[in-house]
Amino acid sequence: MFFNNFNPINGHESHLLQMALTDPSDVNVLAGGSAGSISQNIADQFVPEVWGDAILSVFQQTIMMNSLGINLSSNVSSAGDVIHLPHIGTPALQAVTHGEEIAVDISGSDTSAQTDLTIDQYNVSSVYVPDITRVQSSYDLMSIYVKQLAYANARGFDNFLHYQVANNFKGLFRSATGAVGADPNTSMHVVTTGSVLGQANLTSLMALILGETGSTDGWHLVLSPDMYSSLNALTDYAQGTQATLGESFGRTGNAGAILGMPVWIAQSPYMGSAGGGTDVAAVEGKGILSVQALDSDAAQQEDIVYGYAIHESALYYAFSKQAKITASYRHAYLSTLVTCESAYGGAFRNTDADGNRRCFALIDYKAA
Repeated sequence: MFFNNFNPINGHESHLLQMALTDPSDVNVLAGGSAGSISQNIADQFVPEVWGDAILSVFQQTIMMNSLGINLSSNVSSAGDVIHLPHIGTPALQAVTHGEEIAVDISGSDTSAQTDLTIDQYNVSSVYVPDITRVQSSYDLMSIYVKQLAYANARGFDNFLHYQVANNFKGLFRSATGAVGADPNTSMHVVTTGSVLGQANLTSLMALILGETGSTDGWHLVLSPDMYSSLNALTDYAQGTQATLGESFGRTGNAGAILGMPVWIAQSPYMGSAGGGTDVAAVEGKGILSVQALDSDAAQQEDIVYGYAIHESALYYAFSKQAKITASYRHAYLSTLVTCESAYGGAFRNTDADGNRRCFALIDYKAA
């Protein structure tokens, strides 16, 4: 069938109208601003730049785990990139004798071991907007769509970094009797009673931290909601925190500080009552990856991680796309399809070796 180039809307010739009428996919992708003078649909009023900034702003305010690690996004050019992180030990000190050659000790130099950070996570959240003109004229309506798209992407990113920690703990603590068998010397964890974080636990945690880095600089305390509530029993913490959840908790998840470490409340699917000490199944819609329980014996799956202390040098992440917005008008639905996509990767470095202990778990366990 042939369509001429006469546009009944404005009386001018238009090749664009012919293309739109014969477009089998019924999709017009917009790159920004108006799509052209001949099209009068509501998608003409969509400005991706405006929504893009709003979504990115909400995304950055919603994510929490980025505060705990090092951002290597400046080293990434596209999805699929790999960043190599060499393992560098702690150099040994040597006495110097005046007039004599230094006996070089290279034991702390770069080693052949390395950790790779690969941009291998690519997720998208989508929504149909039935009346884009109306949405743009009302900030309240626009904010609903923006926050939902940004939240879906932010939750996926946070859950992926939560997975990095949980998967590392699985490698360290998984055994037939869980952490009590895999780490009998408690060199990588502190034993708690249920979800209660008491003064004795903090003393043990402080000893582990000081034994590794000599101070709490660069360390963060991450707690499940279950364990955070127990801090109310610590008089010093309650008095030192003017607001119960910290001044910026609603925006960042930060809930004050203790022992010189910022305290964060994490909605991790692998910690506290959310994880429950059992295997965690994958949930694609929330960006949750599967992780096995610390107890390899199904009858003894009672080890529950309620929190951890983490050094900023343990966690690394990078984005090649961060909450990127795209829109296309779907005439068959009289709606505009809006998508928000992110591509990123993460890496976690934490082993039971001097100079490499960068994360200590708070675990309640039951011995077999």
